[in-house]
Amino acid sequence: MTAPRRFLPCLAAALLGGCGYTGDPLPPALMIPEAVQDLSGFQRGEAVLLQFTVPQKTTEDLLLKTTPEIELRAGENPQGGFDMGAWLAGSVRLPAPEVREGVARLSVPAMAWAGKEMVFGVRTRGPRGRFSEWSNLLVLRIIAPPATARGLRAEGTPEGVHVSWEGEGARWRVFRKSEAEFEQAAEVEQREWLDRGLSFGRAYEYAVEQVAQTGAAPAVSERTAPVRIEYEDTFPPAPPAGLRVLAGTGSIELNWDRNREEDFRAYQVWRAEEDGELRRLGEPGPSSTFSDRTAVPGKRYRYAVSAIDGKGNESRPCEPVEIVAP
Repeated sequence: MTAPRRFLPCLAAALLGGCGYTGDPLPPALMIPEAVQDLSGFQRGEAVLLQFTVPQKTTEDLLLKTTPEIELRAGENPQGGFDMGAWLAGSVRLPAPEVREGVARLSVPAMAWAGKEMVFGVRTRGPRGRFSEWSNLLVLRIIAPPATARGLRAEGTPEGVHVSWEGEGARWRVFRKSEAEFEQAAEVEQREWLDRGLSFGRAYEYAVEQVAQTGAAPAVSERTAPVRIEYEDTFPPAPPAGLRVLAGTGSIELNWDRNREEDFRAYQVWRAEEDGELRRLGEPGPSSTFSDRTAVPGKRYRYAVSAIDGKGNESRPCEPVEIVAP
């Protein structure tokens, strides 16, 4: 009697080891976190600031459901070349960092290490108690805190905001805030900086910190308290140049070089009789020429011209030019 057709596949599988065979059972996952790759940090004032990304996966490419335990250590760089065992033996465990959105940050007092080259490393432990490899190692030379700048000032100029300060140091970073956050705007060797290309009618804040080169990562001072400025257009145009005064037929003719300011609007002509004071003559206008038909023949006059911009800022009158009316 032959076996029914529907039992033939199972019969064949049974001969190979059993119906429904799926292979040998896999060993349990070790759940070892991946090693941290981006440990970074620097000295600010009397503290060292450390930061790194907390691993989200294991070495088996499995997701970690919880944040792994973090072991962060600091130790002096051993003499005679780096040795991992010697570093670990002399290192101290640092407090647990704060973790937000997968990034760990820690500020740790550093003055006990002043004058020493310190090595920082981190590893993490997974849910089954196994540690990751050690991270990249961060080497920092700790120094006495760089001095904080003093007397920070921000003053508006036609070219931009002029930022200046006082203090001992050779290099400085300038930070600017125009909306939400401070961002580095410049790094300079002088105790001043001109922030060009700004927009009138906006508020800006500035802060400064000193930078001291100490090796792999510079040390910086505490940042100054910010100063705020409302950058408004209160700057007049340049006085007109090249004023020429000529005697005409029944008039005195004036002409001068045109101003180049983008926000220029008009010119104002000024006149003084004999040794009198300069007074406005006529209404402001955009032309760089003017005819004075009210001058009295034989009388001595002095003429000058000022420039006015779109905000109503007016320059001082240019150097007067004298003529006797014909």
